[in-house]
Amino acid sequence: MNGVSAHAMEPKNGRNAGLHLAVFLADLTLDPHAKAYFTFIKDRLFEDSRGNNLGVAYSDEQTGELTVNAGVFKYSKQGDSSIGFSMRYPVTFEWEQQKAALEERLAAYNLKVKTNSHSTPHYVDSESFLIKTLQEVYEAETGDKAELLSIGGGTYARSLKEGVAFGPLFPGSEDIAHQKDEYIDIEDMLKATSIYARAIHELAK
Repeated sequence: MNGVSAHAMEPKNGRNAGLHLAVFLADLTLDPHAKAYFTFIKDRLFEDSRGNNLGVAYSDEQTGELTVNAGVFKYSKQGDSSIGFSMRYPVTFEWEQQKAALEERLAAYNLKVKTNSHSTPHYVDSESFLIKTLQEVYEAETGDKAELLSIGGGTYARSLKEGVAFGPLFPGSEDIAHQKDEYIDIEDMLKATSIYARAIHELAK
């Protein structure tokens, strides 16, 4: 099986070959350590990008669903095995509380949780001046209703207190971010340029 890459914020858009391999291996006759490792992946991570089987499933109205993407698997016969995954969680998710609960659940499998990096969710109120202005500009330039979206991707917008990602993927266009031969249609690029120019003008007034 060939895997299909996808952004960690939405694992459903890809095919994780590592997870499929783990499911295959879990059903073989293995030593106890290997059996436990691959069975855990099969039972707790396979085809579950929302953390249901880990007990961390969560969603809120502002920022949507929590996602879990298992991306790095390291197995060793000596026992020093690990599973590296990326978790993108909603703005109202109580990280410290939920992490402690997850650590307790995984302790039953003799597993430990190690946080390599952590960034809290970045959220800007939909009623803010910035958001209202960008909505008005988009609707004026396209004639379409501006639907607000919340994504799990980490963008440079978080470097600003009220920064947000703004385009240039339009409704109906194929999302090929992080894919090979990534590109943008010239028509979309020109439309985005017009929107950006107007947005800068309105925000700077």
